[in-house]
Amino acid sequence: MTLKTTKLLKLVMEGTNMTDLRIKKTDAIISTSFVDLVLEKGFDNVTVKDIASRSMINRKTFYAHYEDKFALTDKIGQDILNWFTKTLQKRASLLNQGVTLSNAISKIEQELRQLLIHWNRPIKAIMTIPEARIQLIAGLKGILEMKLQAVLAHPGSELEVNAIGGIMLGMIKYYLQTNSLPSQEELKQLSNSLILIFGES
Repeated sequence: MTLKTTKLLKLVMEGTNMTDLRIKKTDAIISTSFVDLVLEKGFDNVTVKDIASRSMINRKTFYAHYEDKFALTDKIGQDILNWFTKTLQKRASLLNQGVTLSNAISKIEQELRQLLIHWNRPIKAIMTIPEARIQLIAGLKGILEMKLQAVLAHPGSELEVNAIGGIMLGMIKYYLQTNSLPSQEELKQLSNSLILIFGES
């Protein structure tokens, strides 16, 4: 390969990287605008024209990214599920190392901060859209069920999936409502309350 060809390839790669960055930036602006509009006026009242106007792009650019607002909703929901999967993978790894719940919360604090900063409004927006809400909860339950099988020493029952899933969804709701992480004392109290209710094996 000649020096000239190498330089040309480098320029092409740099150009591709810049294009990718522009696409990601536009995509993020579209998603943020959509979430803001859904929370302001409701999903049914949001049009592609509204999203494009808020994003300061034309509709042609929007359609280059998404087929319609339903496809955008699906993408945001999938992004939330991907984040949840990543966080659970880290939590499962900590459980396998024998790390307690309170210590695990500290170790995955970065991911939980991301929930508060980045995912707060998207989750709230998705939860206002009935069909998307059902899909998101079903997706969260499916991920929980899969991850539980990897952590538990036995196949997770429907009861375990629903009970543990309810606790985790409750904690996510807590983060979103209070905009803060639970303290060590609150986690200890939660653990003690669960033991009090169900007994200690």
